[in-house]
Amino acid sequence: MNEEKNALRTRFIGLAVVVSFGLTAHPALASLGSFPLNGANVHVSSNVMKSAAVVKEETASQTVATTPSPTAAYTVNVVILNSGTVVHEFVAASSDTVFAVTWSGPQQPDFVDILGTYSERYLKPSGADAIHAVGLNQRSLNASDLVVQSFGHPGRFKGYAYLPSAVPAGVSLSKLQ
Repeated sequence: MNEEKNALRTRFIGLAVVVSFGLTAHPALASLGSFPLNGANVHVSSNVMKSAAVVKEETASQTVATTPSPTAAYTVNVVILNSGTVVHEFVAASSDTVFAVTWSGPQQPDFVDILGTYSERYLKPSGADAIHAVGLNQRSLNASDLVVQSFGHPGRFKGYAYLPSAVPAGVSLSKLQ
């Protein structure tokens, strides 16, 4: 009888530990219009991004610089997801917020993680947010305050999203795509 109680107690404690980990998940800190992901605050909700690696690159407004520049309009964080998909976060130097993201890899990223508060407009559009889909492999949203393009096929996905009003002055959007 005591063995059964101990076994039941052990199972209960194990279940409580598993549930508590699930309840303490933090929202993504690296998302469009928010602060960038950095090595000190990797708190993301997606299992895909739990052990993301971050590499920082300095980028000038019109040309890619290999060394840091004090006049850079933005920096680029390169995040490699567990799936192998690479996400680039373009961070405005003036506000330290992500104004654009691009991705490329074998799987699409978790759009809730990378689009943050804008994800619902892309995933569940309504009203003025018209989603244009071409077949099963291309989807886009072109609004005055949000642009998202996603295309590809299993094994090779690409896309980008940006906030037009947050793009630093003088930055060419062609650099993002």
